[in-house]
Amino acid sequence: MKKLLFLLAACFATSIGFAQGQSTIYSWDFNNGIPNGWTQITNATDNGFAAGDSASLSSQYFEITNPGSNFIATNDDECDCNKSDEYLITDTLDLSSYSVLHVTFRSFFLGETHQGATEAAEFLYTTNGGSSWTSLADIVPGVDWTSQWIDVSAACGNSNVQFAFNYQDGGGWLYGLGIDDFSIFAPYNFDVSIESLEMFSVYGLNNVPATVEGTLINYGGSTISSLTLNYSINGGTAVTDNLTGLSIAPYGTYSFSHSTNWNPSSTGNYDVRIWASALNGTYDQNNSNDTLKSNIEVITLSAEKTILAESFISSTTPIFSWYNPTYLNLLNSNSANSSNSRINSVNYHMNWPQPNNDPAYNSEAYDRRMQLNINATPDIVLSGFNSNLNFSPTQLELDDMLSVPAIVELEASWGFTGTYIQCDAEVKALTDIGNDIVLHMAMIEKSINISNGADTSYSNVFRKFMDGSSGHLIGSMNSGSTYNHYANSTITVSSAPAQGSFDFWIGTSNMEIIVWVEKSSTREVLQAALAQYTTSEVSEMDDMARYIAVYPNPANEVAGVEIDLIDRSDVTLNVVNAMGQTVLVEVTALDAGVQKFNLNTAGLSAGLYFINVNVNGVSKTLHVNIAH
Repeated sequence: MKKLLFLLAACFATSIGFAQGQSTIYSWDFNNGIPNGWTQITNATDNGFAAGDSASLSSQYFEITNPGSNFIATNDDECDCNKSDEYLITDTLDLSSYSVLHVTFRSFFLGETHQGATEAAEFLYTTNGGSSWTSLADIVPGVDWTSQWIDVSAACGNSNVQFAFNYQDGGGWLYGLGIDDFSIFAPYNFDVSIESLEMFSVYGLNNVPATVEGTLINYGGSTISSLTLNYSINGGTAVTDNLTGLSIAPYGTYSFSHSTNWNPSSTGNYDVRIWASALNGTYDQNNSNDTLKSNIEVITLSAEKTILAESFISSTTPIFSWYNPTYLNLLNSNSANSSNSRINSVNYHMNWPQPNNDPAYNSEAYDRRMQLNINATPDIVLSGFNSNLNFSPTQLELDDMLSVPAIVELEASWGFTGTYIQCDAEVKALTDIGNDIVLHMAMIEKSINISNGADTSYSNVFRKFMDGSSGHLIGSMNSGSTYNHYANSTITVSSAPAQGSFDFWIGTSNMEIIVWVEKSSTREVLQAALAQYTTSEVSEMDDMARYIAVYPNPANEVAGVEIDLIDRSDVTLNVVNAMGQTVLVEVTALDAGVQKFNLNTAGLSAGLYFINVNVNGVSKTLHVNIAH
């Protein structure tokens, strides 16, 4: 199955930078502004395109990533004016002595739809001073700066050519278009680049052999009818696949799947290199972009991935047709937030647009919005990555994400007594993972009604994090280690919660807890889980401690027990082996707040042990494995 590259940090999508052709005819980097001789056609009150940096050309909702230098842009979000047909036109160029030319440039163009209007952008040329224009290509949208490569040979043979960047806001209030590093050049005849290797960064021996697949691009001026596809592992003998009967036009792409799968027999890190050769029986004239290199880790076992689907909505926003019912139907068809589902859903309500009175909005929903850099509603994030769902919701996108092996196993359970909520989670690392691992526990209501909303019913509504919006820091985990975390919280139920509160509409009968593990530096969600409800009552420990955790697990010479005490307390730790014998005892009085015990386990035999934590006479038992 093809893996969608833009979604996943665990899936390689390494792009090769464009290599310029045999000769560059014209080039502009816009560091000195809009070039002399260039003109504009615009009805906008801000005079159209301008030159500058990301700070001067960005706005609240059209935030242009800094490309490292000046560029040109037109900003419809800032102006909110008539940019329905705006042209930025080059001076006249003499292309009479050329038969094949390409152009490259980088664009910042979202291609979004807002309030029924859709923005568009294209690249055109004229040979009659602008009396008529011929489109050469639409500018492809992207979530960041995107490299565009366009065949402009149709304009060759003329001495009076002008090119133009055209932006259209569709008559609405949209975003805009940024352009940088524009070049016109004569391409090589034969130049093929491996653009992406669509393989996972981690495989388990339980899910190999692996298909070597990806995408290549013909950057040359000749159509490719045959080539040899090669890959090697750790610099070994090339594994070849001779492809014939092709028809890859200049700047055309080709999705390949090597005929020989890769089947590693042992764990470790592998250097994978892939390249094309024998283009139409001859050599590639540009070797700078031939080979793509990636490192793949093979571990003993990988787990099935569960997706965390986070959406940002507001009861004051008319829900777009792609979101409701299309997106909600997609969640329902996958039984989201059910015990057997691999998709967990959390919806955060925002306090805009006007009248800014969504009662489900609170500060922790705002914190999550800032963590994920959300600037519009509705918006969707899948396992920490901006989703393509707000363009074309499909089952394929979810299936592609679900096919990615997980490097973490996660289990959680919860229960309650009255309004006291307890949740226990166990995280197991299947490989070494980072030093910035965070565990989140989000309490949600399955369904609520908002009488004055754009819709009346809203599902999977976020109410509160059990460890605060920053989550619980686990830190780093070694392969095979487990981390146990216990947390509790008190909820308040109100028939009409006020905006900004953490109150629940109905309470525990309408509540679920979604748990996930993420890297705080990238917000990539490594694994998610629906906490399973247990009918046993919550322990009185809720009145004593906010959470208790034991780590590392397995432990070697030292096992750490961390406890967040509500008040100053008498604490006793008893470590018991599998035979029921007490092997370690710690007794002390501790102040309120986060406290940590370091238990000396160097003298204990390897095996399973139980740690009984007693706080003011109330006990909770955790387990730890000792491995020397």
